[in-house]
Amino acid sequence: MKTVSREQIKQAWDELASLEESDTKVWVNDFMQEQPALGIYLFASTESVEEEGGEGSKVIDLALAAWRAMSQAAGRPLETVEPEAIERAEDANTKALEQLAEGSEMDWNQFVQDIVGRYNQRELLGFGLELLMSDNEESPELAPDFIGLELIEFKTVLDCLDQ
Repeated sequence: MKTVSREQIKQAWDELASLEESDTKVWVNDFMQEQPALGIYLFASTESVEEEGGEGSKVIDLALAAWRAMSQAAGRPLETVEPEAIERAEDANTKALEQLAEGSEMDWNQFVQDIVGRYNQRELLGFGLELLMSDNEESPELAPDFIGLELIEFKTVLDCLDQ
C-alpha cells in the first residue's frame, strides 16, 4: 500500500479531534463495519491496557485516524482484516520485542533504526509513538509498561491495514 505521509495522518488526527461525539460514533461505526475483527481486537486490547493502569483510548483514536488516512491514501476502502492476520501480526510484534528485551541497549537502537528504516508506514508509526510517549518526553525511561502494550497494539493494526 502507498505510504501515508505525516501530513495525511496529522490531517486525519486533527479531523478526528474536531468531531462532535455523534460524528465520532459515525467513524467508529464505519470502522467496525469495514474492520470488525480489528475493532474487536482494539476494544479487547484496551481492557488489557486499562488493567495495567493506562487509559487505552489513545490507541483506538490512533487506529481510527490511521485507518482513515490509509483509506484516503488508497482512494478506496481497505481490505477487511481477518482474525488470523491480526494474530500473526501481534505474535510477530510481541516476539520481536521479547527478543529485544533479552538484548542490550545497542540492540534496541538497532531495532528501532531497522523498523523505522524499512517500515512502509514509518510516518504513521512515528506519529503514534510520539503521541503515546507525549506525557513522558522528558523521561522516556520512566514511561509506564502499558505504553509498550499500546505500541504493540498500534503496530499490529498498522501491519494488518498495510496490505
